[in-house]
Amino acid sequence: MLGELTPAQIEELLGAEVVGRIGCIDAGRPYVVPVCYVYDDGAVYGHTTEGRKLQAMRADPDVCFEVEQVEDVTRWRSVVGWGRFEELDGAAAEEGLRLLFDRLMPLLRPGGAEAPPDHTGFLHAAVFRIRLDELTGRFEGP
Repeated sequence: MLGELTPAQIEELLGAEVVGRIGCIDAGRPYVVPVCYVYDDGAVYGHTTEGRKLQAMRADPDVCFEVEQVEDVTRWRSVVGWGRFEELDGAAAEEGLRLLFDRLMPLLRPGGAEAPPDHTGFLHAAVFRIRLDELTGRFEGP
């Protein structure tokens, strides 16, 4: 059975996952790239270093975001959202990083390892937010 997710199911899926895909336009062509993210209060937060994705989103900040849960080819859920890329700085960037650390750190320390991973790469990363102003969700399964 194919169907549409309810708004509550869309919110649940966005909050449950940590890897999604950003779709943007790079030099007039579609460009889709996976990112680690956290979802908070209607927005996706992420970080990235200088490169093609960041340049594309700076040039054309209208983007889409996709996330899915796949059990098998007949049992899956997916959400697609549209919004606008914002590069954060100052206190907003610090808050975005805090949200990311709080969500991702437990996943980076399997078995509750005491020593956290090296975070020096975050020091040179751009922190961004995509406020999702339109969302749709679909599923297949029982």
